[in-house]
Amino acid sequence: MRRRAAVTLALAAASVLGNFGMRGENRYTPSIVFRFQPVMVNGRKAFHVIEHFRIRQPETGIVIPKHYGGAAHLEGQTQNLKVNSPGATLTDQPTDSGEKLLQARPNQCIELSYDIVPQQTEWFRHPQEHMAIINDDYFLFNTEDALVYPEIQRTADVDVTFDWRALPRNSPIITSFGMSRSGEKNRVMRVRAPWIRVVDALLAGGNFRIAESNENGTAVVLAIRGIWRFSDADALGEVRRILDEENRFWRAAPLPYFLVTLAPFDERSGDNDGSGFTNAFMLFLSHEDTMDAERLRLMAHEMFHHWNPMSMGPRGADEVAQWFAEGFTVYYAGVIPLRSELTTYSEYLDYLNRWLRRYELSPLRSLKEAAWKSLSHSSGEGYMLSYERGAAIALWADAAIRVRSSGKASLDNVMFDLVHQSETEHPAPDFTEARVLAAFSPYLSSEQMEQLRSMAVEGADVPLPEKLGGCAVRQSEMQAVVDPGFDEKASFAAKHVTGIVEDGPAYRAGVRDGQELFRWSIYNDDPSKDAVLGVVIDGQRKILTFSPTKQAQVEQYRATVAAEVARSCTPF
Repeated sequence: MRRRAAVTLALAAASVLGNFGMRGENRYTPSIVFRFQPVMVNGRKAFHVIEHFRIRQPETGIVIPKHYGGAAHLEGQTQNLKVNSPGATLTDQPTDSGEKLLQARPNQCIELSYDIVPQQTEWFRHPQEHMAIINDDYFLFNTEDALVYPEIQRTADVDVTFDWRALPRNSPIITSFGMSRSGEKNRVMRVRAPWIRVVDALLAGGNFRIAESNENGTAVVLAIRGIWRFSDADALGEVRRILDEENRFWRAAPLPYFLVTLAPFDERSGDNDGSGFTNAFMLFLSHEDTMDAERLRLMAHEMFHHWNPMSMGPRGADEVAQWFAEGFTVYYAGVIPLRSELTTYSEYLDYLNRWLRRYELSPLRSLKEAAWKSLSHSSGEGYMLSYERGAAIALWADAAIRVRSSGKASLDNVMFDLVHQSETEHPAPDFTEARVLAAFSPYLSSEQMEQLRSMAVEGADVPLPEKLGGCAVRQSEMQAVVDPGFDEKASFAAKHVTGIVEDGPAYRAGVRDGQELFRWSIYNDDPSKDAVLGVVIDGQRKILTFSPTKQAQVEQYRATVAAEVARSCTPF
């Protein structure tokens, strides 16, 4: 049986005063209460949050959201932050300008108040889903991208209360820890859990349609909004299939509860994203998207995070071994749907080749991990490197383990071992890069272990296997790849064109440095589709459409067997 972190949930009336409860002779369980009230701030729907907790030191760091999932400058969401307790003060943190330092008497009960004011004021698209969403219709955010909280050790158990009683009773509240249905009186949620599971919590409510499935021992809740080309029942069915397949892969006992939220971007097609949370994942798709192979893999990716890294031990920071936590999840998001016949071998190769092409063409390909960590990787240019490099390393490692063990072991064994250690050792070992690397040592030679470290940590090139079993072979070929000829990330962030390459596709279409951007659409994975830029030229708004492609030599895998034989192919 799987051992889970102790998470207990009660929906009941709660005190609004946080405290410390005794656990053993000299141990305390910190307590924190978040009370939410809908308000208007500068003409925008917002939440006023009143927060209670007790401090034990004269100085305590206060964490304020700054960036999350590719969204930067989130500190603008937190407005009117005050400490309302007598004698307590908030000052700027001297070592981190994005945080505050709370000074108060030890053991004093503290009340903080602040407003969460959403920053999305225009076309809703990625990465705006990683900002706090609060509007007339619904709210959706997580602890880390929206809430202010005192610094707490991530492995420590914490008693947390979410008090929603000020919100309209006719709309549901759906969270990582349970649901209060529309019309229910109980609007207070209490949970005791390791703080990391609270930091990773998904919190939502408002105009969502609720679909539920209680099969196979797991209560799956789908909170969905928008009009789609598929039914709510179809979406719930696909979520159910992915959950059941991954439970089988991990040989896991059923999860008692799992939440999925699904909401639309404003783009008609081509824009989709997801994020994994405690007992939950969040999906944003474009209006015309269907539940095709790409969406199945997106769900498989976010579900996989429940185990990698969330079930592999407490982690001190989100950037720990991202090449493994994200990159290996990318790899398995293709493998698991293929093994379970949710996708075809052709679809698997297309997916794998796309990620390998990204890795091969990345200008940061040889960047060392230490240098990557020095970047603002959650919102900067190095954001996707850990996904790309990690997926390539996973492919290499899976092949190397299978060859060395004569097919008796695979990368699966490394994944199972890391979860098993977390389940059986007390206390569970921390999820660290050193522990991740050590998990490979029973399956790789000393030379291969050194090679693994050099790829993951030092940025050494990842050698791709010559063949994928007897079903595909690697070959070099010229391909059209997307390269519009300007700095996309910097331009979109500044909403002005920068980094234009003379005689590049964008330049030839009339795009110049400094032009204001008011619209953009570039399919980075599909060179067959035109790029569309809305720019201001001589004071007039113009829409420029052009092909953003160039030719490049890349290594790709091609099937060597007929389609009917490929149905039985697995990655190796």
